[in-house]
Amino acid sequence: MSLNRILPIEAMLLVAVIWVVFIIDLVLPGITFNTFGILPRKLDGLTGILISPFLHGGLAHITSNSIPLLALAAIVRLSTGSTQMRIVIFMGIVGSGLGTWLFGSGGIVIGASGLVFALIGFLLADAYFSPSLRSWTVAILSFVLYGGALLSFFDFLPFVSWAAHFWGLVSGIAIASLLRSPKQDQKNLV
Repeated sequence: MSLNRILPIEAMLLVAVIWVVFIIDLVLPGITFNTFGILPRKLDGLTGILISPFLHGGLAHITSNSIPLLALAAIVRLSTGSTQMRIVIFMGIVGSGLGTWLFGSGGIVIGASGLVFALIGFLLADAYFSPSLRSWTVAILSFVLYGGALLSFFDFLPFVSWAAHFWGLVSGIAIASLLRSPKQDQKNLV
């Protein structure tokens, strides 16, 4: 079985780019990409909405985002297909980034945790908006594997953006609502 059958090529490329940017930032003196993260409510911080998921502050930070990103993207693809996975990833980046830009506090926000939370939110909400045995099984599995991440909402650590986590989760829920099964909508009309 090939790796691409398990892990989506798009997610592997995304994580590869994240690591390449991290390594370049680490080894080239005088280059600090992290200044291009989200700067809440500042016009020059808008570009960070799309760039921040590729920027990380250290090895623990990048690792704690890379592994869940690969696993959750694989679960989304297996449960909904490649097209929806791409939509969830793109909209998750934009939604969590925009929410962080509008409502974040403090300094520059970097990292892919907003996207990770968007994937978690999508998988959990998909069971509600498009209920099936598969979607509920996926939601329960996702919660068992990554539900502990939701506890970060109650543990305000320094240098951790609650806004990215929160708006990522909200974005994932909104995306699940937007992408819900048309068949389910027809059932609700009857």
